[in-house]
Amino acid sequence: MTYTIKISETNSELAKNLLFYLKSLAETEEYNFLQIIDSDEGFLSKELKDELDFRYEHFLQNHEEFSDWDDVKHKYLN
Repeated sequence: MTYTIKISETNSELAKNLLFYLKSLAETEEYNFLQIIDSDEGFLSKELKDELDFRYEHFLQNHEEFSDWDDVKHKYLN
């Protein structure tokens, strides 16, 4: 089983201390099962997710407005 823990408000002292503690544990042999990944990758705000969903729906409904990548590439490479 794998767990994901998200620490928000990383500027607060409490969050910084918790992250420092977890990182120090992850560096020991006893806690070799613990891995800390410093990334917000995969975490989108609701606003950004809504905007991407809106744009994708617009593309699906109006795909003829957009150029194919090969056409764009050919235009600028020639």
